Amino acid sequence: MKFHKSLLTIAALLTIGILGGCAAADPGTPPEVAIDGVPVIVGQSVPKELEDQGFETNAKDLFLLKMPDNSWTASIFLQKGGTSYANLTLVNDTKEEKLVNQCVIEELGFYALEDTNKDIDLTINGINPIGMTQEALKEAYPDLELDDATSDYLFHYLRNGEYSVCFEYTKGVLTDIDVRHTFEKSYETK
Repeated sequence: MKFHKSLLTIAALLTIGILGGCAAADPGTPPEVAIDGVPVIVGQSVPKELEDQGFETNAKDLFLLKMPDNSWTASIFLQKGGTSYANLTLVNDTKEEKLVNQCVIEELGFYALEDTNKDIDLTINGINPIGMTQEALKEAYPDLELDDATSDYLFHYLRNGEYSVCFEYTKGVLTDIDVRHTFEKSYETK
């Protein structure tokens, strides 16, 4: 009898261990990004949705209309009215060739925010961070992880599971913002 109880206890513990190990990690919640009031969800949105709102990409200029299966590219720029808004990292994680404007936006890179792009309409979680001091940024985003390095280049992060927003400061001025969703980068780049 003791043997059966021990065996049942071991089986129950193994079952709990197996079921607990199978539980998926929390993927997190994507940041709410809007460009000129148009929402973009990294890990879900595709360039076609932005094209329908008046944006363009440089894919045709690159003669890159389709992406091969299981590939990614970081060479696409999002433009509107002659202004380059963001660099897009696109992923085709299917087993078929896919039109570029149907591939998933996994990363958005906003650059030259202290200069050329200081006037773009960008919000992250309802706040336009362009031009903010580091102190104002921390106040606006209480969960911000501050870089405590003593260099001229600082990287402050908002992280939520598979999603992150990196605010880059150069000599105390916000210059770049990268919004990312983690994706498999073992694919071939195009």
